[in-house]
Amino acid sequence: MIAIAAVLADIALILTHRVRTSPEPVESTPWRHMAAGLAGCVAGWLAVGRPELVWDDLSLTLVCGVVLASGAAHAARSLTGRTRAGWVTACVSGAAAATWLLPGPLPFS
Repeated sequence: MIAIAAVLADIALILTHRVRTSPEPVESTPWRHMAAGLAGCVAGWLAVGRPELVWDDLSLTLVCGVVLASGAAHAARSLTGRTRAGWVTACVSGAAAATWLLPGPLPFS
């Protein structure tokens, strides 16, 4: 449940950024935000009790926690004008994506 909410929030943030900003020149991949999203995934995995890693769930977690989180972090940084917003978005989205690894929804696991 938490992961679904985080993914929907990331997508909404990215779409808002694309609608509000004028077409910008293509920037390089935000590698630092990808690393922060991956660190958030690891922290979330540790926080939810280190569930067993299954390839299907792990790939979904990495796509949502690294790729979407880095895009949302770039959008948050651009919309707010603060670099801290990008870092927080990447870490929180990564940590929330780790709940995909649980066998059931978080409150009921």
